[in-house]
Amino acid sequence: MIKPYRFLQRIAQLIAYAYSTLIAGYLILRLMFWDRLWPIALMGDFVPWIFLPIFLLPILGFFLIKKRWFAIVSSVACICLLGWLHVTYFSPQPANISDSQPTLKVFTLNLGWHHKSPQALVNLIQEEKPDLICLQEIKERYAKEVFSKLTALYPHHLGRGYHVILSRYPIRSSQKLHLADGKEPQERAIIEMNQQDVVLYNISTTPPWFRQHKILPFLKIPVYEYGDRPAQIQDLVRRLQKETLPTIAAGDFNLTDQSQDYYYLRAVMQDAFRTAGVGFGFTFPNGWDLKLLVKQLNWKLTFPLVRLDYVWYSQHWGAKSAKVLPAIDSEHLPVAAQLRMQPEFGRV
Repeated sequence: MIKPYRFLQRIAQLIAYAYSTLIAGYLILRLMFWDRLWPIALMGDFVPWIFLPIFLLPILGFFLIKKRWFAIVSSVACICLLGWLHVTYFSPQPANISDSQPTLKVFTLNLGWHHKSPQALVNLIQEEKPDLICLQEIKERYAKEVFSKLTALYPHHLGRGYHVILSRYPIRSSQKLHLADGKEPQERAIIEMNQQDVVLYNISTTPPWFRQHKILPFLKIPVYEYGDRPAQIQDLVRRLQKETLPTIAAGDFNLTDQSQDYYYLRAVMQDAFRTAGVGFGFTFPNGWDLKLLVKQLNWKLTFPLVRLDYVWYSQHWGAKSAKVLPAIDSEHLPVAAQLRMQPEFGRV
């Protein structure tokens, strides 16, 4: 008969080895395929969460499994993970630009078609005082109420519903886009900021989701589909590469900072929160109905797990600060970033 301690030791060993194999397999397949394999793309969306159990492995190795080699290897993995987390998420490098350079504060929020009073949004905007506001998935009636309450602060606006831009500065021109001919609309606007044109993209991309795929005549499995988003991101990257004016792209990109699409974007633009923010910057979900995933669940997820909302900027700018703002009756959290023009590109 197996003693309880011995049984616990074997279970701990099985779990620790299985988890270690999973992480090693993920890292190897990520290097080889990245987002071309949907299980790797799905796991990547939940980094760093899937890495956190690594911190438990040395404890299991020293005190329960009692395998010296495993304890040493897992301890080294913990040190590497701590270093990566510190460098990636907790070492902001805000731009050291003179205060004499012009500053632009950008605010973005996906409202998720909420019907509640816009007063909470209005109050937050009045408190934060951004210069440019990008709103996504906003009802036309809701947008009209926001316009009426903020006209004095933001006399210039674009769009009446779905996507809306509010600006302190004149909007010289605008163009409605459908990246990669997708259904999701996007906007490109040229803002005149003190005699200098600034390009602003208000973006949302097609969100990934689980769909049933038949693998046998009698068997269906859920598959993580995100095929529309990469094409939209590639289209956006091509457009951004052609821009010569100071450029900002803000919105709900429906990708995390561990996705391959994120790195395509980062090759041509800078992520304001990664540069000047502190922490993981998770923006979704906040009050997301789990019935959308499993019909039998009558719960709402109110703890943000991933970062989907971004403010990107071109080389003309530097990021002074970036932060995730308090929730205001939306499944997404707002993001605000303060940008300052680089001296070599002149005064705005």
